[in-house]
Amino acid sequence: MKKILFIFLAIFILIFGCQATTQTANKTVQPNQQISDAIKYFDFGKEYLKNKMYDSAIKNFQKSIEESLDFIEAYNGLGKSFEGKMDYTRAESLYTYMVTKFPSNPEGFVNMANLYSKLKKYTEAEKYYFDALKVDSTSSKAYYGLAQLYETLPPSKKEFNKFSCYEKACKFDPENLAAAYGYAKALIKVEQYQKAVDLLKKISDNHPTYVEPLSNLAEAYLETKQYQKAIETYNKVNELDSTIINTYLGLARSYQGLKDYSSAEKYYNKMIKLMPYSTVPYLYLGQMCLEIKEYDKAINYLDKALAKNPNDPNALLLMAQAYFLKVDPVNAKKSDENYQEALKLLDKSASYFNKIIELKGKYLKEAQTGLENIKKRKKEIDPTRW
Repeated sequence: MKKILFIFLAIFILIFGCQATTQTANKTVQPNQQISDAIKYFDFGKEYLKNKMYDSAIKNFQKSIEESLDFIEAYNGLGKSFEGKMDYTRAESLYTYMVTKFPSNPEGFVNMANLYSKLKKYTEAEKYYFDALKVDSTSSKAYYGLAQLYETLPPSKKEFNKFSCYEKACKFDPENLAAAYGYAKALIKVEQYQKAVDLLKKISDNHPTYVEPLSNLAEAYLETKQYQKAIETYNKVNELDSTIINTYLGLARSYQGLKDYSSAEKYYNKMIKLMPYSTVPYLYLGQMCLEIKEYDKAINYLDKALAKNPNDPNALLLMAQAYFLKVDPVNAKKSDENYQEALKLLDKSASYFNKIIELKGKYLKEAQTGLENIKKRKKEIDPTRW
């Protein structure tokens, strides 16, 4: 018994030892005042944690716990603050303390599992999620944690899989929006589009002023090629928050899906103004211009992307394709001048494919196939053959 008490004391000192306290011997504090102070310090801690001011968050969560030793949420906040500082040793010690002090509450087990999952100790993480469910079989957080875990590795028990875990996480806590978003994305990956849309629409209907569910719903409409609904939903997102760059990307892609290329270009250009140092809008514009066979325009946009990042493999591949597609085999056979111009374009295309191969990164196979196609095209337009 003395040994157990000693271990508890050691853990408690490790977690709370940095918080110096001075108390007056004769000070009498009423219970209601203690609870009020605990909530006050907890709210301070939450705000500091939100702003990533981890040291201040830690001090306030510690004060909150001093005022109310059973305040689970304050322990959670303290653990997140330790993790924010990447002080995983103290976080682990805290969660060990929580598991022992609150054995009938799943929070400590879930916190430990989340930590181990973050540290890629997946076997240990799964064990603690199972321990949480032994304590509370309706723990939404535990089911959500398992679902996230099963995005990375297969379950060790047949009765568990990521879809059933997402479903239970949403069932046991309809306000667990992170679980709902994860579930919807998992459904989209396996092309269960309508189920994902129905889920996200329900969330957005229940939370009409929340940006994230609306934004996720718009993305689901886009992925399911319901372009008009995507546009309507993205516009609602814009009404709530006009600073989200992905909204303009979604609008551009939706208009592109409707073949309204003028509107699509307008929103891609809006992205350029919001993120002038990024290659992303230029890549989308280049790709769209290739789609509508405006090759010179595509090359112009892709030149701008490569000016920002000369080794961007996406820009290099699109540029190689643009020069290749610009060659008209029929026109190249009409005159020697046209033939020579076609050869220049094909050599230019080859230079971009070769650059991709030199970088030894993405699109190696595509580049090699591209070079083979250039050889075939050169033979096709060779004037000695006709």
